[in-house]
Amino acid sequence: MINTHPTMPGEAARLYAQHQTEPAYWPDIATEVDRPEETLADHLGTSPAVALKVMEYTEAEVRRSQSLMLGKVVGMLLETNNLPVMAHAIAFAAGLDQLNGKRSQAQVARELGVTRALVSHYVIGVRDVLSGKRDTFDCTKYRKRNDSRKTFKEKATDPFLAAKRAAMARKKQQTKTTTTCN
Repeated sequence: MINTHPTMPGEAARLYAQHQTEPAYWPDIATEVDRPEETLADHLGTSPAVALKVMEYTEAEVRRSQSLMLGKVVGMLLETNNLPVMAHAIAFAAGLDQLNGKRSQAQVARELGVTRALVSHYVIGVRDVLSGKRDTFDCTKYRKRNDSRKTFKEKATDPFLAAKRAAMARKKQQTKTTTTCN
């Protein structure tokens, strides 16, 4: 008899070797009968009682987070000056499919009689409020990725805007000069 594991006695080594060559059941029945806390306990290397406490704590934190998120959404709806745009912005930011066939922010803007930029402004504002400006809430179903905002800003070379900024800077400088002279 060949001992396949040096620290095991002969019979244990034989059973171990036999077990290694037998095919495992698929699907694994243990995953079907284990309770969620048992699966988590195995994953964390702890007892099911501790895993259950972790699950209860996590569920409470998730519920608290969800209620805070709902409060933010209701607050945005109550504070807005343009309820139809805000409602669509929330739907766009969350990537909801229930947009009644609306395919883009531009389409919504045309239907509401506002600019595409206004809709985008609201969507980005909603996204920033709901995410705390983290990329964890960056649903791009109806908009570009959040990091593309920086790229587009750097590439924006509108001569009209550049002239407007220069004129505003001159006006500001003139105002400073006249107030310090008087």
